[in-house]
Order: sequence, then structure tokens, then C-alpha cells
Amino acid sequence: MKKKRIVNDLLQSLQEAAAMEKGQLSGRETIRKLSRPAPKWTKKEIKKLREEVFHMSQPLFASLLNVKPANVRAWEQGQRTPDGAAARLLEILSKDSHIADELAPSTIK
Repeated sequence: MKKKRIVNDLLQSLQEAAAMEKGQLSGRETIRKLSRPAPKWTKKEIKKLREEVFHMSQPLFASLLNVKPANVRAWEQGQRTPDGAAARLLEILSKDSHIADELAPSTIK
């Protein structure tokens, strides 16, 4: 019974592919452009985001970004700059600060 279903699914897929090739059926296609590189962050921008938008300490902000507190400290001192996923996450959080509530819900005491 299971083999018959698999065979029928395969035959149906082949028939659909043939119909698409003949132009009788259109398939779904999603085209995405490559995303632009994440923006470069200055030490002032990072500190402002952490303090004025999220009101977090460096260790708590590091936890939100899933990086070490030493990284946040180095970014804010201008010794290093966030790159890759950290830079993209900073960009996303800067555009929608409510995402932080999903990642690290706050507790009110």
C-alpha cells in the first residue's frame, strides 16, 4: 500500500514536470536577490543602541547577541568591530527593538 502511494506520487510529479516543460502548467518560483553586506558599526552606535534603546549592561547585551561580554567591551572601545552574524543581528535589533523581547524576555520585579 505504501509503495503504491509512493509510485503514484512519483508518477504525478513526473506528469506535472512534463506539463511545466510544455508550458501547460506553471510552477512556483521564488527569486531572491543576494542581501547586501551588514552595515559597519561604530563604537558610538553600539554603545548608544545598548544604553539608550535596550538599557542593558554589557554582559546582558552580550547575552542577547550570544557573544562574550569581552566582545561587546572591545566593540565599544573601538578595538574590534562586529562582523558577520553579529553585525546583521545588530542591524535587525536596531530596526525592531521588540525582537529583543522575544529573544530575552524581561521580568519586572
